[in-house]
Amino acid sequence: MRSNLKKTLVSSAVTGALMLGTAGFSTAQAELEFNAGIFSDYILWGTTASDNNAVVQGGVDWGHDSGVYLGTWVSTLGDGQGQEVDLYGGYAFEAGGLGFDLGYVYYYYPALDDFDYGDLIGTVSYGPVYATVQYALNADDADFEGSMVYKFGGGYEIMPSVSLDGEIGYVDLEPDSTTWTFWSLGLTKSTDLGDISLTYAQTDESSLDPLFVVGYSIAF
Repeated sequence: MRSNLKKTLVSSAVTGALMLGTAGFSTAQAELEFNAGIFSDYILWGTTASDNNAVVQGGVDWGHDSGVYLGTWVSTLGDGQGQEVDLYGGYAFEAGGLGFDLGYVYYYYPALDDFDYGDLIGTVSYGPVYATVQYALNADDADFEGSMVYKFGGGYEIMPSVSLDGEIGYVDLEPDSTTWTFWSLGLTKSTDLGDISLTYAQTDESSLDPLFVVGYSIAF
């Protein structure tokens, strides 16, 4: 899907889906996790990815003790935009006190023409802090291939069941190297019935208003 900044990317979609929590069915070597949520907007790269419409999101993830994982995630979009469907897989492991994650995501937009594309994503983490690089490829619009997103963020439990998280990032879109910086700050309250969140997001584009998004998510 495209926003007023020409192109958006899940984020937050896959990242958000994986951070909603774990649940469901497990075996000795593998685990199946489900998540669902409703949000007043869909934040992506500091902008709205749903034309300021509320969205319903949800997904399912399968992870193996070996570090291999697979999953899918779906979000509604703005009026007339249909849905975003993400299919992904990857491998995560730890070495020398660091966490490494290399994955591939394919973004499918059934109601939109020439919007589908893939993303190679690499993340390095240390405790609650992470750095991520995303590289676009396999795009219906070939000119978009080679676009890059860089993100750095982390989270901290400031009191029991309340966490604070932040992220700053930089977007470089092809073919004309359109660039901008974005950042976000969020609070999440965890309860036995799900998580309640409040997120502030903004970019360095003066023409765009900051976003304040409330949400509720649950793992089952």
